Amino acid sequence: MKPNQRALIVSGIVLVLFLTIALSIRLTGYFLFDAQLSNEMAERVPGSYVSWFTRIGSGVGAVTITSILAIVSYLIWRDKVGSIWYFIACLSVGALNQVVKLIFVRERPSLNDLVGGVGYSFPSGHSSMAFAVYGGFIVLAWPFLSRTGRIVVSTICTLMFLAMGSSRIILNVHYFSDVLGGFLFAAFVLSLSYAFVSPRRKKEIYN
Repeated sequence: MKPNQRALIVSGIVLVLFLTIALSIRLTGYFLFDAQLSNEMAERVPGSYVSWFTRIGSGVGAVTITSILAIVSYLIWRDKVGSIWYFIACLSVGALNQVVKLIFVRERPSLNDLVGGVGYSFPSGHSSMAFAVYGGFIVLAWPFLSRTGRIVVSTICTLMFLAMGSSRIILNVHYFSDVLGGFLFAAFVLSLSYAFVSPRRKKEIYN
């Protein structure tokens, strides 16, 4: 089957944006107002307000939520192809993110083992997984929702991954560019994989 051209184009655009940030970090150590924004957010918002986002965005928490949403999707909509794609894509984002970290070996602004703030910094693993789980669920649920449902689900899911990404900056274990890079990396994996899954999924849904 022919890949979804729109998804391929999106994956290409996202990859260019990701590499632009990565190149800036490699050459200068930062991206735009990276350090300033990270310091400002860390100083203004108490970490205790957002630490719970880290727990549900951690490896175990993210995999649990992914599994629940994939199973619910299959049980409610009988979307076998979409549910399998969603589950595998989310796990792939988590695994591949760790590989990419080893390529860029960027140090964190600070280390904090209590909130998963160890290892290398770019791209943010929590942010990547948050985008994959909630951004991916928007794609998963979209064909089955009414117009109002799409607005509600998209709003809730977008707020969730933005809040999780912001929490990593507030806790001072990631820079702004780490979080943005995490979002973009997840978007690249999701869109590229969906480009090849989409035709088969569409056939299953509408036939």
